[in-house]
Amino acid sequence: MIDRVLEMLRRLRSFFRDEQLNHDLDEEIAAHLELAIEENLQRGMTPGEARRQALIRFGGVGQAKERHRDARGLPVLDVLLQDLRYALRTFRRNPGFTLVAILILALGIGANVAVFSVVNTIMLRPLPFPNSQQLTWLASNRGVGALSLVNYKVDVYEELQRHNQSFEQITSYNPFFGNGETKLIGRGEPQPVPGLMIAENFFQTLGVQPEFGRLFLPEEC
Repeated sequence: MIDRVLEMLRRLRSFFRDEQLNHDLDEEIAAHLELAIEENLQRGMTPGEARRQALIRFGGVGQAKERHRDARGLPVLDVLLQDLRYALRTFRRNPGFTLVAILILALGIGANVAVFSVVNTIMLRPLPFPNSQQLTWLASNRGVGALSLVNYKVDVYEELQRHNQSFEQITSYNPFFGNGETKLIGRGEPQPVPGLMIAENFFQTLGVQPEFGRLFLPEEC
């Protein structure tokens, strides 16, 4: 494991020194070729033949450079940077295409962000209650349809409470806002507020405590 980490760090360091390392590699290859050419000249070859034989023995300068770069660097990042440079050159040559591409990317990214936000809120992010993973929603009609099609009558809810042997508590609420007849009083004129009808143990089941005052009592529900 340590060897892999060290190898990755070495490759990452080489990636950011690519220009200098390429320069050093060119000088090293040139020195090897000059030495091989000199040896061939001493054997009586012509300058052209001496260079040709040196290149044959070396195995190809371009291939040697590619093998060396692959061994020391990060080929995936190299390819990515090449693609980015090509894309930037294309964008500079064709501003109209660039504008269309940016608009398409912006729309695609915006749509993905919006969809993820909805999915994250509804499906991924836990509910803001203690032990929310233990909460279960009981729905009729196999959970298909709007809220008006997946709720229970009060007498069915009461039967569920009486015969409950699977859940710590069962509570209920009316999923539809009131008609504005609820009033907030205490200071000044009464203010209409939206409200829902809930069972007496609704907040206890969710593990929610009031910021002020107290929870509802059974006789108040």
